[in-house]
Amino acid sequence: MRILLVLHFGIANDGSATAIQRFLPLLQARGVEPLVILPSQGNLHDVLVQQKIPAISLKYNYRFSVYPPRVSRQDKMLFLYRLVGRWLVSTYSVIQLLGIAKRFRPDIIHTNSSVCAIGYQVSRLLRIPHVWHIREYGLDYCYMGPQQLRYRKARSYTICITKNLQQYNNLDTNPCSRVIYDGVLGVENLYYTPQKQPYFLFAGRIEKIKGVFPLLSAYAQYHKNCVHPLPLYLAGQEIAGRDYVIKCHRFVTENELTHCVHFLGARADILALYQNATALIVPSLSEGFGFITAEAMFSGCLVVGHDAAGTKEQFDNGVALTGEEIALRYTQQEQLVQHLLDMTDAVERGTFIEHYEPMILRAQQVVQQLYTSERNAEQIYQFYQDILLLS
Repeated sequence: MRILLVLHFGIANDGSATAIQRFLPLLQARGVEPLVILPSQGNLHDVLVQQKIPAISLKYNYRFSVYPPRVSRQDKMLFLYRLVGRWLVSTYSVIQLLGIAKRFRPDIIHTNSSVCAIGYQVSRLLRIPHVWHIREYGLDYCYMGPQQLRYRKARSYTICITKNLQQYNNLDTNPCSRVIYDGVLGVENLYYTPQKQPYFLFAGRIEKIKGVFPLLSAYAQYHKNCVHPLPLYLAGQEIAGRDYVIKCHRFVTENELTHCVHFLGARADILALYQNATALIVPSLSEGFGFITAEAMFSGCLVVGHDAAGTKEQFDNGVALTGEEIALRYTQQEQLVQHLLDMTDAVERGTFIEHYEPMILRAQQVVQQLYTSERNAEQIYQFYQDILLLS
């Protein structure tokens, strides 16, 4: 079985790229021959080659198949120029990918996102099955083309990483759609230590959709109402000069929080940060699945999460399997502030583990059952086989 896998992003530590790095070696062990296609920029190509996964970077850094932004005045002035540029790069990338596909002769083309259409376009030209891996709601995008219609074309199949995403795209009754949760870690990665360090953790890119500013606002309120507040560490990539990043740093400075709010940047030791943290805070506004949530649970970390989208689904799955909550939920800022105050009080009293350990262990039980790399790879492999039988 040959699979041509088209990625929309070339950065190795991106969530979707992490998923690929975890399930492809397991598919190779089952006899799958993959070839990964990447945009020209990023370090993922070298990482995949080190894993002995064949990969090709196309000549140009092909963009998402969405319209350019029209937020600022400059965006509006450059919109037509950018639109033509995207069309030219996309067209050239389709031609280049078509040549690669004709030589490789894949059984299936699998696009690892819903925001990149070049794999789909080539699959139509070659009349072979195409899989969309739907990982995002696309609330920040305006797709170039009728995306939901593409999902329903002949020889078009979809993998949704949550039930909520499948329902959002009206695919829950479509026989060509499957819900397959991402494989976060292997069972050997389960870890738990009761010796927690006194800090709260955020993990993820510093951007609006991740809910960083609402988290900082809640933390400022918590800080005012707590005698001995725990520090907040933010571990994640931040693009210098972005308005949102500037806004977050300015808020920290203006509220005199620089001594207790620390921007750590992207970290290679993120699992250790999970393992030792008092709690991971997940304020994301519309998380597709939530790698960080499941990773933290694997690592024996208490999770406090915004009760929406993929985060909510993970919490609901936990209740369905164990009959009890596996994390602390919130929908309003005041609820998050109260959770922070309650955890801090438990830390000061020395009762944190006594109070929260059962929840932490239930969460580990759930992720071990639902979100292992082995389970993810087996379900994707079975879907491939079903597709070939139908084709």
